[in-house]
Amino acid sequence: MGRRIQDLRKDAIRRVRTAHQSLYIEFDLTICVVPPCPNAQCPMPNAPCPMPNAQFPCAILVSIVRVSRMERFRVEVISQTPNPNQTVYAALHQDYNEGFVFDQRSNWPDEKTCGEIAVQRLLAGDRGHFGPYEHPSIVFNCGYFPHSTMQQVRTHRVGCCLSGDTLVSFGHKSLHSGEKYQQQTLGHLADLWHNGRKHQQTEADAAYMREQISKRSVLSLDLEANMLVRSHITNIYCNGPKELYLLTTADGQSIKATMCHQFWTNQGWKRLKEFNSDTKVCVPSPGGRSVSPKLVNYSNQELSSEVWKAVPDYPWYEISNLGRLRSYMPRGGRGNRSKEKRQTPIAKKLSKAKNYLFASFSEGVGTGRSARLNIHRLVCEAFNSGSDRAIGLDNLEVRHLNGNSFDNRANNLAWGTSKDNSLDLLEANAEIRNRGVFVDVDEIVYAGIEETYDLEVSHPDHNFVANGIIVHNSFDVQSNRYTGQRIAEAAAGKRDIEDIFYLRPVGYYSDRQGKRYHYTQEMRDRDLAWCAEAARRYQQLLSEGLAEEHARGIIPFDVRQHWVMSLNPRSLMHLLDLRAKPDAQLEIQKLCELIWPHFEAWMPELAAWYEKKRLRKARLSP
Repeated sequence: MGRRIQDLRKDAIRRVRTAHQSLYIEFDLTICVVPPCPNAQCPMPNAPCPMPNAQFPCAILVSIVRVSRMERFRVEVISQTPNPNQTVYAALHQDYNEGFVFDQRSNWPDEKTCGEIAVQRLLAGDRGHFGPYEHPSIVFNCGYFPHSTMQQVRTHRVGCCLSGDTLVSFGHKSLHSGEKYQQQTLGHLADLWHNGRKHQQTEADAAYMREQISKRSVLSLDLEANMLVRSHITNIYCNGPKELYLLTTADGQSIKATMCHQFWTNQGWKRLKEFNSDTKVCVPSPGGRSVSPKLVNYSNQELSSEVWKAVPDYPWYEISNLGRLRSYMPRGGRGNRSKEKRQTPIAKKLSKAKNYLFASFSEGVGTGRSARLNIHRLVCEAFNSGSDRAIGLDNLEVRHLNGNSFDNRANNLAWGTSKDNSLDLLEANAEIRNRGVFVDVDEIVYAGIEETYDLEVSHPDHNFVANGIIVHNSFDVQSNRYTGQRIAEAAAGKRDIEDIFYLRPVGYYSDRQGKRYHYTQEMRDRDLAWCAEAARRYQQLLSEGLAEEHARGIIPFDVRQHWVMSLNPRSLMHLLDLRAKPDAQLEIQKLCELIWPHFEAWMPELAAWYEKKRLRKARLSP
């Protein structure tokens, strides 16, 4: 009997999956316990049945308990092009119109009629003329999906591309050297990333090259600090042949990009098609000048209230809150055999190196050894350590709040990150190299159809330097470097562990390779416990002073993530073609299912055509 029940259960699952291709349902299966079943074909004729008219075998009660853990998934619209069909209509008619179609806008049909005209003239008869559909755009906020779903989605981004001859800038060991940055073409990097070196062309070599390229420092612009910083390539995409436009700046820089690619401008992030006469693009200024630091003249009041403290590990020296140093070393210095300290200290002269003050400290009389220490760090450790010691001073830098690196008074020093240090310099106008500056756009002209590429970087501002211009990689995903609080709350029991990590529901599964398996409740409970333990370990690492970018390495792969992605109608259909199919993974099918009503509401005529002609038919993407 147990075997028969299992067979019936599998059959019920198969039937519901057939009816609901993009939805995975969990079932509770129980033996019928009410009046006897009148169905002569019932395998259990004497058992009571509560569903004599049900389509499912009456030997079991099929109860839709919940839509697995996918009920948490969310897709919301952040923004969208208003009147998208009229935008497509304008692009369609400008192709064949000698006039300036904007001047004819008072005669354009209404939005619904424009949508019907666009479908009839561009798509009917499988013409496949999708170009005008690349102009409108919609921006989605997708949330609570597993990391693996996000990875699949960003692999299939289209529309935001650059030409293969685009030069990507890599930094030297010193970003402040003013040297010319090393550059390589995007097409060459993509070939190495996906195929390996020419004399190898094997998957093993491609994996090796991905590792090597990922280790190199690519240049990104930190938008808050307006400063060039190091980042790393996390993926390179080959997006196929597309129409490109050549943008040329007033200072001679140029780049070929699709109309949907975004640039950092004086008006924020702008797609090339959104540029206007006032738009300026951002280019890095690696040269520039830095303001020389100046020695401090102390007031009589400061000198009268000066405080001195012993320098740890160097008993012969004291440091003051004004950044002055004095020594009790006997005459003759460290070579003197006397172990007695001087009664009256002598002021130590400070040396200058790389715009900082330092001094040589003897490790003891008769040792003959000395060490060179920075004065600003000694002052900060002596007078400003406080609670900062709890997070580990070795991981922090000393900030000079007024930008003067020779001013080592305790009230001018604070602990902070490298980014904090750079912001202090910028606010004090003490450093203007390696910043972004905005330059005028000279022209944008059609450049033809070429193979296109894009890359993704690790920096949270998602940009890189391409042909000397700051460009975007058009996909903003929640970073586990900055969002670890939710994991810590789950570890403390303040949040449901399944709000943080995603696990598939119990059930029978199969993949495209024909592998079939049963994911049992016991297996799921075990995996859930492992996720909870990983969250506790993550919290422990943070409490021990580790940085989030280190601790995140132990987080289970399918942590739930939020992201923002922008699509045009063509790239939206591309995503649906590839991921709304019945054999796609369940989670990304659910993403497509949640996107679909927004698509219907935004461009109903196009959505109706797509549903009839392409949806779930595994057609080649447009």
